Amino acid sequence: MKNLRNISRTLFALGFFLILVSCKKDKNTEKESTSGAFEYQGKSYDISDADYREGNGDGAWIYLGSKEFNFVQIRTKSLGNYVIPTGTFTYKSGAPYDPAKNFAGGFADISNVSDEINGGTVVISKDGEKYTISVNASTAKGPLKASFTGILKKI
Repeated sequence: MKNLRNISRTLFALGFFLILVSCKKDKNTEKESTSGAFEYQGKSYDISDADYREGNGDGAWIYLGSKEFNFVQIRTKSLGNYVIPTGTFTYKSGAPYDPAKNFAGGFADISNVSDEINGGTVVISKDGEKYTISVNASTAKGPLKASFTGILKKI
């Protein structure tokens, strides 16, 4: 009887241990929903966060940021609040501005110092919830290139 009790306790403890081990959270092996990088003034920055925001009541502003709080902003306009266009867009800030063909600018912000976009192209496509964005722009301080694939959070 004593052996049966010891065996029962051992089996109970073993069963309890197996349940604890099997209930452990699975590691998330899926990559982050955001991937990409931008290049500016000879340095590359990994994009760790991406969102879009209301552009003062006139379109959407897309932000592609690094963990170090450096970021690229792309501005669209004349499409309504939070609307992200898809297609190929050429920089144009003044009239005649065509929201189907143009983007209104943006900037690179590195260590809280901004450099405005003054030319170039932006290509935006969407597949389900994921966007693919490619930036090939110019600024007063040199070229700005970015590529991004992932989900844009609405802010």
